[in-house]
Amino acid sequence: MLEQIYNLAVEGLGGRWQSALACVLLVWVVACYLVAAARLWVIDVREHRLPDRIVLPLYALLGLPLFWVILLASPDSFAQTRQTAYGAAVMFGFYALMRLASRGALGLGDVKLAGVLGLPLAYFSPLNLLWGNLLIFLTGGLYSLALILTRRATGRTHIAFGPFMLLGTTIALFFPAT
Repeated sequence: MLEQIYNLAVEGLGGRWQSALACVLLVWVVACYLVAAARLWVIDVREHRLPDRIVLPLYALLGLPLFWVILLASPDSFAQTRQTAYGAAVMFGFYALMRLASRGALGLGDVKLAGVLGLPLAYFSPLNLLWGNLLIFLTGGLYSLALILTRRATGRTHIAFGPFMLLGTTIALFFPAT
């Protein structure tokens, strides 16, 4: 993400206004994501919930600027728009299925957040969507394993999953698999 912001800034300074505007919008997306991620992390660790008043507006706060960036800076805007939207839908659907399979162990807030996180992850590539989810489950699994091995938790202990979703997504945004 940082490399793309830099490249758009350089093009914008070279006189291409579309790149300058896309750069500003991409910085907005990153800033909104990081602020919301910090708030959601704290709330989920403390209360084991991801409030709709924070999660649901992120669909517009991240999605609309991302789609404008695509329209302004992508050579094939239709394909990338479709890729980004499908990525969000696939991630939402996958987490909804996991919620059903886990009989509610995965919260509905996690499912809603998954759709939001699918937007910036899929913006780069479908491979980045997979990379982000791999990081999500790897970090969550390693943390859970560490708790079990140190006997601070059992297999039945409820652990907030939102922070791991946010951590995996953040790593995948700053170090994308493109």
